[in-house]
Amino acid sequence: MESHGPAVIYGAGGLGAVVHDILVQGGRWSVAAFLDSDPRRHGESHDGLPILGGMEVVPALLNRGVRSAIVAIGSNAVRVSVATELRARGITLISAVHPLASVSPRATLGAHVVIGPRVTICVHARIGAHAVLSAGGIVDHDGVIGDGAFLHPAVRLAGGVRVEPCATIGIGASVIPGRTIGAGATVQPGAVVIRDVPPWDIAEGVPALTRPRSGGRFIADARAAPQRAAALPRKTPRDDAPQLADSLHP
Repeated sequence: MESHGPAVIYGAGGLGAVVHDILVQGGRWSVAAFLDSDPRRHGESHDGLPILGGMEVVPALLNRGVRSAIVAIGSNAVRVSVATELRARGITLISAVHPLASVSPRATLGAHVVIGPRVTICVHARIGAHAVLSAGGIVDHDGVIGDGAFLHPAVRLAGGVRVEPCATIGIGASVIPGRTIGAGATVQPGAVVIRDVPPWDIAEGVPALTRPRSGGRFIADARAAPQRAAALPRKTPRDDAPQLADSLHP
């Protein structure tokens, strides 16, 4: 399979390793390095690749011909914010779809998504931008996954379920047909949802009961995330191309 060229993964954690594995198995991208916002990680390695830096190294990457990236950060709002920032700096966002995922040709995938192994996406389902669907999950017919949502492993969504932007559904949770998981809501692991979950609430138990999020509600949908990107600390851009050359091209 023809490679599309070098890419980097922003987020040097567990999800980053998962995304790296998906890209390697897919064979369409050669992954050059990780980026991460934590300066303590810079100069280390993760999953066999160097961690070059954070946003400040993007100009050097562009100078070296590395123009593609995917964000692998578990926090939905932060993932969308970082993706928005990268795109504003001239980076093209890519997706990672595992070769063992089953995606109906009549389903729709948004830009910059992560689809893990053994995920099933059925006919007329729609997956929004920046969404993460982890291993073994099912999105049945006519399901809608909003921008920036995160489905942990083995989530089961029956037909017509709607997951609104930046909602999170925990491992092994199930949702019966036609229900809505509100924006920014969290469904706890193993829960069985039989009623709509209001935005920002937490649903847990069998059958699931909902409660307000402790500490007050917060806006965590994809529309608010770009404003968070503007608030991220930035270093003065510099041309690190000579220093990065060895890392990008061993």
